[in-house]
This record gives sequence, structure tokens and C-alpha cells, in this order.
Amino acid sequence: MANAIMRTPSTFWLMQLGIWGSLMLLNLFVRGYFSHYKLGELINSFSLFISLMIASGVLRRFYRDRGTDDSLPKGIGQAVLGSAIASLVAIVIIGLVLLPNQEFLFGEVSNLALLQLLASYPNIFLFLLCWSAVYLLIKRQKALKLAYTREAELKEQLAASQMELLLNQLNPHFMFNAINNIRALILEDTDKARDSLAQLSDVLRVTLQTKQDKLWPLVQEIELTKSFIKLNILQYEQRLVVDWQINSNNIERWLVPCLSLQLLVENAIKHGIGNSKEGGLITIKIIANKSLTLEVINPGKIAPSSSSTRLGITNIQQRLNLLFEDKAHFSLTEHNQLVSAKIILEETQCSAQ
Repeated sequence: MANAIMRTPSTFWLMQLGIWGSLMLLNLFVRGYFSHYKLGELINSFSLFISLMIASGVLRRFYRDRGTDDSLPKGIGQAVLGSAIASLVAIVIIGLVLLPNQEFLFGEVSNLALLQLLASYPNIFLFLLCWSAVYLLIKRQKALKLAYTREAELKEQLAASQMELLLNQLNPHFMFNAINNIRALILEDTDKARDSLAQLSDVLRVTLQTKQDKLWPLVQEIELTKSFIKLNILQYEQRLVVDWQINSNNIERWLVPCLSLQLLVENAIKHGIGNSKEGGLITIKIIANKSLTLEVINPGKIAPSSSSTRLGITNIQQRLNLLFEDKAHFSLTEHNQLVSAKIILEETQCSAQ
């Protein structure tokens, strides 16, 4: 009802008709009871009705032209000023109807008629002040609701833009490393380079198809990561060994941020295997119980000065925060010459229905 009052002029005037019409009937009943419903009392009540209808229209225009002040004291002052002006308009209208026609309506001319009319000003002012309070309250609530809606839409648009930016960072980052790997193979082994291009094509096809997705099935993330690992094995050969440890019988129902596991493995290969002449073992652990844990362990040390490492880690952290807020956790730790990158997602946030 509140929104309806403010939405269209026809609804507004229908509400005024109901409110002031009821007041007119009440006034007619009370005054007519003592005067046996003379014509003068009927005209008096009707002129009150017309004056209040016009006064409420004046008030509406008054508030619309000036807007609604956010300050409570100024809002109260605005309501008092508007009601005072509208009450004066109502008194003038009633006076123009009744004063010149006293003898016809009431059978006599009273010298106190003007004073009696002015004495009714406080009552009319009180009616219109209550009307103003309700009107301004409804208008304020509607404005707040609209502001909250716009704020929510802006936040959603901002989050979508941030996610778009983060996802756009991943593909160039991945392609740069892969192309460099293939370039190094071209002169050494053209067959391996050709195989690498085929692997790269498959990986890019999948990533480009899911670029706009926030979440996708864990099974697809695993397949993408395996293709990425095969692409790197063509370069690192025996230096790169991967051990998959999947502790779950129903990984099909889990959803993860796209490219999340792949990026962990990419960092592990680049900063763990790539920095070691002997290479090493990368362990990928996937544990799915009440929560989902994705952990990638590689030999090496955390290099805080590495900008590329920090870019990947920051990307993961920002994406998790945008998607899950405090329902996801990321950690990067080092122990006994091993670096562990771990993502933990709560079941309610990443399980498919």
C-alpha cells in the first residue's frame, strides 16, 4: 500500500478521497446531530472536504518540489512549514465558501464567524501535520528501499566486473608460460612441440568455453589440470612426477572455482620443478568429506619477492573472497623444503544440488 500511494496520481487521489471523505462524514454526523442536519452543516462539511483535498495536493507539490531532507530536524521543520501553508489554503477556501453565504446557509450573519473559522485552524493544521508525517515517512521508506536496491545492484555489478578481471588475468598468464615452453621445444624436438600445441589447444578450448563461469564441476577441473600437466611433461620429462591422491567417492557433486586447481599446479611446476635441476614430485591431494580440500605440494621454498607467484596467489585469494567470502580458506605454507598450497571450501558453498 505504501508504494501504491506514491506510485501513481490516481492512487494518491483515491487515498485522499477515502481519508478526507471519511473525515467529512464524521464531521457531518457530529455537527448534524446537534443541528438536525441543516443545509448549512452539509455545505460546511463538504467545503471542509474540498479544502482538505486541495490542501493535500498543495502539500504533495510542496514536498515534491523541495525533495525529502535526510536530516530529521530539517524534515520535521519541512513538515511543519508545509502543513502550516496548506492549512492556510484550506481556511481560505472554507472562508470563501461559508462567509459570503452565511444568511443563506445558516439563516443569520454572525459577527464571530471569522473568529470561529480562524479557531478551526489548529485542528486543520493537526490533520495536515499527521498527513505530512505519514506521507514523508512513506516517501522516505521508498527512497531508502530504492537506495538499498541500487546499492545491491552496484555491488553485484562490481563483483561481476572484478571476477571478469580476475578471470581475464588467468588466460594470458597461462598462455605466456605455455607458449614459452613450446618455443623452447621447437628447435629441440619438433614432434614434442607439435604435441604440445595440440595439448595447448585442448586446454585453451576448455578454458575459453568456461571463461564466464564462476563455478564448474570438480571433475572438469581435474581433467583440465591433467591436460595441463601432460603439456608440461613434454618439456620437463622425467623431472616432473605427479602423484594424484583423491580421497572421495563422489567428486562429481562438487563445484570449484574454474582454473583454481590448475593455477595451484601451475605455480608448483613453475616455482618448484622449474627452479630445480633434478625436478621433483608434485603431490595433488583432493579430500572431500564435509568440506572440500584441494592441496598441491611441491619441493622448494616460498619466494616472497616473486611477483608472478604473488600474482597467482592474490588472484586465487580474491576470487575465493568474491565467491565465498568467509566460507573459503586459502593457505600457503612451507615445511621441510616442501611448499603446500591449500584451498578449503565448505560443503554448502561448493556442492552441487
